[in-house]
Amino acid sequence: MEKRFIALSVIALVMTSSSAAFAELTQPSSVGEGQQVVRQATVEPEVISTPPTKEVVPISGPVVVSSLKLGPVVSQEAAPLGSVQWLVEEKARQDKVESEAERKQRELEAEIAKLKKVASNTETLNEAIADAKKYVGRTFWVLGGSTPRAWDCSGLVRWVYGHLGMDLYHSASVQKFAGTFVDEPVIGDVVAFSHSGHSGAFHVGIVIGPDEMLHSGGKPGDRTEIVSISRWAKGNGKVDITFTRLVETNN
Repeated sequence: MEKRFIALSVIALVMTSSSAAFAELTQPSSVGEGQQVVRQATVEPEVISTPPTKEVVPISGPVVVSSLKLGPVVSQEAAPLGSVQWLVEEKARQDKVESEAERKQRELEAEIAKLKKVASNTETLNEAIADAKKYVGRTFWVLGGSTPRAWDCSGLVRWVYGHLGMDLYHSASVQKFAGTFVDEPVIGDVVAFSHSGHSGAFHVGIVIGPDEMLHSGGKPGDRTEIVSISRWAKGNGKVDITFTRLVETNN
């Protein structure tokens, strides 16, 4: 019985010593230099940081929305043959064809009429020049005359172009500017002579060939004649020569 009591006392003493040692380990205490202390590790909770929230600043002013503008959608499907839509489209197509044909026809007729007019001008003018040549050496120059009985330079030109239904003014200067100036004259064009530095003409004639003209003299006593253009110009001082086309011909 006594041994049993001693054994229990020893166990109690051991347990008391263990508890005291454990308490000493878990309590904070001052530790001297060179001593090691075992402490219970503590786990701190993880702090999760959130990014700062950005302030949203509203944008003032109108909002422009870009959009693609689409034109009308045209159906590519042909209308059923014989349907109302088909008849409308066919009528429009025929009208377009007829309109184009009429335009070409008008252009063709205008071109034909122009060619006929040019041919008629050519024939009439050449016949008038041929008639005027009959009076070479016969009709005298007379100021103000305009018939084969007597004419001046512009009177002869007026008479020739009268065959084409043209009523030219009886003046050399006016006849000079009555048409279009040309650099390469043909039979029937008007040749005009002007004193150098002056625009008005003092004499006119009708071109009948290269460097050749039909004209009515230039002073009392002169007759209708065919002369060289350049030679006549040299014989009348320093003059300027121009050529005027009054009508289009095939000459």
